[in-house]
Amino acid sequence: MEASIDAVEWILNYRFREKQHLEDALTHSSCSESTSYERLEFVGDAALNLAFTNHVYLVYPNLDPGQLSSIRAANISTEKLARVAVKHGLFQFVRHNVVGLEQKVKEFAELVSQENDLVAHGGSMKAPKVLADIVEAVAAAVYVDVGFDLETLWKIFRGLLEPIVTLKDLQQQPQPVTMLFEICQKQGKQVDIRHRKNGEKTIASVYVDGELVASNISDQKDTAKRNAVRGALHKLSKSMALDVGSFEIDEPFEMEGAKQKLHELCNKRKWSRPIYELEKDEGPPHEKKFISAVLIPTNEYGILYITGDEKFRVKEAENSAASYMIRSLQESGYM
Repeated sequence: MEASIDAVEWILNYRFREKQHLEDALTHSSCSESTSYERLEFVGDAALNLAFTNHVYLVYPNLDPGQLSSIRAANISTEKLARVAVKHGLFQFVRHNVVGLEQKVKEFAELVSQENDLVAHGGSMKAPKVLADIVEAVAAAVYVDVGFDLETLWKIFRGLLEPIVTLKDLQQQPQPVTMLFEICQKQGKQVDIRHRKNGEKTIASVYVDGELVASNISDQKDTAKRNAVRGALHKLSKSMALDVGSFEIDEPFEMEGAKQKLHELCNKRKWSRPIYELEKDEGPPHEKKFISAVLIPTNEYGILYITGDEKFRVKEAENSAASYMIRSLQESGYM
């Protein structure tokens, strides 16, 4: 623990007057023989919230409360604080007696390492709450050690939160669910997001005007919902002729040989072979346009379903659908 305290002090660039504060912040509740970080985490949650509130209030004097809340939520959410813990390697200094916790954190850290850009609204895997708890507890340890001085806490702790998500970042990465509802509202369409349990998994499905657009399955309800919505946004960006630039929707996704790759994946997982169905077959013979859906019946997850982009050939439409299904499976951790 002495070495861990020295390491975290180096990360913070702050020497504690009372080392016990930091020792408590680095002790999980599974270590019953020592004081855990639970009380500090309670304080740290509120202290970070208020410290960041002061910051964003001063930096953005002309924003309304809703915009200020969005910026604050993006910077001190469980997802963001968990990435702070991963970035600075804080979990390695925590003492605990929880079986499997290190593996869970390792899996999340590996996924975070593959993220190229600033993630404002969470990635493909829900963050282990213990990581955010550690950051909040360490923040509280600093806050208590400096005599409950919020300004000093912010000066010491701000560096750990970098890069801070700005208003510009949020405008470039709108919250997916908010974006979906905003887009469909502009087009006069009704959005319905439905969830159902399949064993320990959750399947989220997005319907627009009663038609299934995309679905996703995950261990976590929020992750399934977020990935299903992202899949729906990819489809709608073309079929609804959206102003892509204003919403920052990704370009259509295509994978060469996707149908064969999906077939091989289904064989490997012992799933039924993919079933392709035409969702759209319109236009004169020389300008036919097709949209294909792919369905995969599975015993454990029910029927997985997703549609592809509009194409001029049936085979291309099927390959597009297979591409989206593969990406959905990748994001859900099933490849």
